[in-house]
Amino acid sequence: MSAQNPYFRKRPSASLTGALAVFALAACPVSSLAATPDQAKAFSERASAYIKQVGEKKASADFTRPDGGFVEGELYVFCYDRKGVNMAHGGNRSFVGRNLLHIKDPDGAEPNLLIVRMGFEHERGWVDFKWPNPVTKRIENKSAYVIRTNDVVCGVGYYKG
Repeated sequence: MSAQNPYFRKRPSASLTGALAVFALAACPVSSLAATPDQAKAFSERASAYIKQVGEKKASADFTRPDGGFVEGELYVFCYDRKGVNMAHGGNRSFVGRNLLHIKDPDGAEPNLLIVRMGFEHERGWVDFKWPNPVTKRIENKSAYVIRTNDVVCGVGYYKG
C-alpha cells in the first residue's frame, strides 16, 4: 500500500496511544468517576473531624456550600439532628432547616429516619436507600456511611449505579 492512499492509515504507536489515554484522564475530573465505599467513609470521617474542629454551625455552613471543601462530584455531606431536621446538605441546599425524617424513597423506605436511627442508636454505620444522584439526575441505589458527632448525624454516600 502506498502512503498516498487515503484509505491507508498507520496504527498509532503504543507511546502515542498511552499519551492520549493519559491526556483523556487528565482532561476528565476525578470527581466525574463513580465514588467508592472507601471514599464515602473517609469523606464522612473527615466531616466528623471537621465538626469537632470548628463546631456544628460553621461545619454545617461549609458542608452546604459547593465551594466549602466538602462537595466532590457525587460525594457530599448531609447532616440531621435527632428530630430529622436537615442541618447541612451539599447536594441540595433547599433541604437545610426542613424536617425530612419521613421523606420516602421509591420503595417506601424512609432513608432519613434510617440515617438518624443509625447515628443516634449505633454511633456509626452504613445505611442503604434510593436517592437522586446530583450528577446523573436519576434516582439510584445509594449507600451512606453515617457518624454521630456531638448532636448531629452526618453522612456521605456513594451511588451503587
